Amino acid sequence: MLSRRHLRIRVMQALYAWHQSDKDGARAERELFNGTEHMFRLYLQMLQFLLELSHQEELYYADLPASALTGQRKKAAFHLTENAFIGWLKENKEFQKLVVNHKNSWQQDIDAVQKAFFELRKMPFYVNYINATKRDKETEVAFAKSLVGELISKKEFVRHVIEEKNIYWAEGFEVICSMLIRTIESGNNPKGFVLSGLYKDEEEDLLFMKDLLQKTIRDDDYYTKLIAARTESWDTERIALVDIILMKMALCEILNFSNIPVKVSINEYIDISKDYSTPNSKGFINGVIDNIAITLRAEGKIVKTGRGLVE
Repeated sequence: MLSRRHLRIRVMQALYAWHQSDKDGARAERELFNGTEHMFRLYLQMLQFLLELSHQEELYYADLPASALTGQRKKAAFHLTENAFIGWLKENKEFQKLVVNHKNSWQQDIDAVQKAFFELRKMPFYVNYINATKRDKETEVAFAKSLVGELISKKEFVRHVIEEKNIYWAEGFEVICSMLIRTIESGNNPKGFVLSGLYKDEEEDLLFMKDLLQKTIRDDDYYTKLIAARTESWDTERIALVDIILMKMALCEILNFSNIPVKVSINEYIDISKDYSTPNSKGFINGVIDNIAITLRAEGKIVKTGRGLVE
């Protein structure tokens, strides 16, 4: 599921597009929610990818030539299908319904699945798994996790296919790989495997993204002035747009989200800047926003409620 960090990143990306285009707030909101919903479809698509891999294994053993000595074919060994997680996924009615509803399919990209299986057969973790004489629950879960961590997330051709299939998917690939891992790890629980939802609390998370987007756009001019007053010695054209957006989002949270501590907001956007901006951004953002927060607090404009938040 998407963490608050992921939700902030989605809003940041929507704001970046808003700044670069015609600054249509309604359009930015539609793109935000459409893009986020597409991430769930990618999650389903990658689960379907694992089933397609198991089908390729079945085809591989079925097509093996007969032995020149005995005239017999090698006995089919459907290790992927027999894996606890893939077997569960194959029989899961909820998953099957979701796949149909989202119209997910790998038929147009079956070459990528075939290539992935060819690569998989050479990987040590697969060789060790098919040669294991005994498999327990821990082994089954570890193998399924390796399919994600060693095959899906590390093979560039898999990512390339994802990028080609949907423009929204490239930005959410790492997030979805994390969701896949968590889904597989759910098998360690007494109740067994459980499909992951996109949100921890859908209503609350959607409202958070909507408010953060709308209120950052609404007060854009005000945040611009606050930032400009603290960066007079900087060439504003040289300040990365991502940094400006992250600072405006931080200010929006500080002033409008009474249940989020100031320090949490600042630290969250500093952390995001490490992945999405320049090496110097974290220090720059911290210095500017911390300075503004001190002034806003002195002016009584920062109001926090709840235990441990009243300042």
